[in-house]
Amino acid sequence: MQHLKDFLIRIQTFDLRVVEDDIYMEWGTNAKKHVKVYDLTYQTPYYDSFSYRSELRVLKDMAFIDLMTLDKELIQIQLTELVKVRNRFKEFWGYYHDNYSEMTRVYNRSFIFSVRLDYLFIVNGLQSADAEIVVSSKFGEDLGESVKLREKFLMELINRTETAIKPKQSEAEFKEWLNAERKKREAETATPDTANETSITPNSETPNVPETPAVKETTTEPELSYEQLAAAKIVGFYPTFKAGTAAQLFSLLKEYFIPEEHAALEKLLLHDEAPNTPLLFRGSATALADAFKQLKEANLIVGCRMIDLERWIAP
Repeated sequence: MQHLKDFLIRIQTFDLRVVEDDIYMEWGTNAKKHVKVYDLTYQTPYYDSFSYRSELRVLKDMAFIDLMTLDKELIQIQLTELVKVRNRFKEFWGYYHDNYSEMTRVYNRSFIFSVRLDYLFIVNGLQSADAEIVVSSKFGEDLGESVKLREKFLMELINRTETAIKPKQSEAEFKEWLNAERKKREAETATPDTANETSITPNSETPNVPETPAVKETTTEPELSYEQLAAAKIVGFYPTFKAGTAAQLFSLLKEYFIPEEHAALEKLLLHDEAPNTPLLFRGSATALADAFKQLKEANLIVGCRMIDLERWIAP
């Protein structure tokens, strides 16, 4: 399990560099100041940091091989631990969006501590907030991109492992499971009929007052949760599938795409990687739309509104 250990340590370790740079310190002036700043560019997916991304990809693949050598019960235990790491990233995003601002050129020197980076992860090279080291807006952007990259590969490992150990479902079994999930969701959110209606007041009970017809409240799209809004700031309003849903959906939908598009479809559904060109569904468009509508109504797709989901299906 050494590769799994190496992967988890790598995605949870931030190696900060201190470099000298000329940066803008405030708005309204073109004057730059030569200062020491924290730097994390080499651990992002951009610029000259492609080697870091490749390293994470290789470690992820080797970690998957480690997991596949275990029996199913032990794999489930490891998946539980991986989800705990995933939740640590979720917690980070809450702190990050409380402190991040696109309009900031220089953050308070306690920014790194405010986002709890040192508490949630291993941080090398971090000095106290009293040190003469500036936290620039560029560092704030790079930190978000670096965490997003690490989280992406972690989710790929989780999804790939879940797919490998999950028994394949037929279309009928999938629909049965979907209906059960929808009924479960409806039962959880069920309210008395009077909750959404205004009762009629009969004339006999209130003289000289005309009857008022029952008026149902307007049904609106449910508000997105804080976590979904936070994620949307980074990745936009794209559908996020509940655990296990994407893998089952992929196994059913791939029959309606040519084999050359299966890899791109899997990346789209399981890893949120958009294809270079739109994928062509060779089946009933109505059936496809209805399937996603049922998933949305059963709350198995979150992180987007219905209108965003429609645009995602047919851009």
